[in-house]
Amino acid sequence: MNAHLELLLSPVYTSALHPAHLADLRRSTLTDETIESQGIRSVPPSMIQHLLGFNPSGITSAMLIPFPDPAGGWMDHVRMKIFPPILSKKKGGEGETTIKYLQPKGSGVRLYFSRATMARACAPGETLCLVEGEKKALAFAQLGFPTVGFCGVEGWHRKGDDTLLSDFDALSLNGRAVWIYPDADVETNGMVAHAITRLGAALAERGATPELVHLPSDAEEAVA
Repeated sequence: MNAHLELLLSPVYTSALHPAHLADLRRSTLTDETIESQGIRSVPPSMIQHLLGFNPSGITSAMLIPFPDPAGGWMDHVRMKIFPPILSKKKGGEGETTIKYLQPKGSGVRLYFSRATMARACAPGETLCLVEGEKKALAFAQLGFPTVGFCGVEGWHRKGDDTLLSDFDALSLNGRAVWIYPDADVETNGMVAHAITRLGAALAERGATPELVHLPSDAEEAVA
């Protein structure tokens, strides 16, 4: 594991959340219990570059979102929300895109597990909620739903391969109902809709019964 990530997740490191970070989590309806259980914490500015492997410009602070491992402990995976977000030109130079999260280049994607519902999410029987976005997944879990998060509309597979990530192996999918909750732009963006259709097909190949569920845009904005 990245030595700096290991330090931040160890009992040696104790630090109050930056006020802006705590306010961001509060807007997403996350409770103190959820924040503590998930290990969410502010990153000392001097460690940001060491965690990412590069020095992002224009940000003033960052909040680490650790990824719990169903096998125990934490995944060796760095992902953080940055403040303020970075505005970047879209490919082709038309328009701008907002970058809210950063991670080391080439580090790939992982599933995001809520510790509160992890055992139920991994076990067969109950309907599984597969939710786009870490904070949104935690908000679902707080309501008592067995929930797993995926990071971005393509965050369920590796590049160039439309089979499910190996993290899905921790989930009992055969014969299981899976409700997929993507961001609201699935209704207006053809590329997003295509990605979710492929996710549904990949789940069906594993024996699951996927169903797309639309969230109201105002509910989504509250936990973005």
